[in-house]
Amino acid sequence: MLARLHDRITTAGFTLGAAALAVIVISFCYEVVARYFFAAPTEWASPLVSYSLVAMIFLAMPELTRRAAHIAINILLDRARGGTGRALQFLIRLIAAAACLLAAWFTGTETLNQFTTDVWTSPPFAVPKWAVSMFVPYGMLSAGIYFVRQLASGAPASTSEGFAG
Repeated sequence: MLARLHDRITTAGFTLGAAALAVIVISFCYEVVARYFFAAPTEWASPLVSYSLVAMIFLAMPELTRRAAHIAINILLDRARGGTGRALQFLIRLIAAAACLLAAWFTGTETLNQFTTDVWTSPPFAVPKWAVSMFVPYGMLSAGIYFVRQLASGAPASTSEGFAG
């Protein structure tokens, strides 16, 4: 039941990440038209794109981890046979889970610090820093949980089939 809830939250986050990508594209297009066709550059487009980029990356990250669609260099896994491959996959997932969960702890602590000390981004489009940073611990924690779930299930890793190299 918790796994299904986690999957639903991840799907919703991925949808919000796609919306953040749409915001990025629309903002850039608006900025280009405003700047080069009307000589009226915006002050808000560049910061909005930066903030949306953080949200997009860390909202999409858990779904990519769930699908094992994140960037991976699988040369060792592809060449490993039998038990060696399974042991190597276990070790990789264990390290990835630990790294993600540790990063979630560090970034979550800093995000909480930004919230309690009322830190803001720089003008002209200033927002509370925690409102931008909060996506980082979410993405790292959720991805870490997916690595733990993959460890527990023992599911095989995706392979690099279809890629030359």
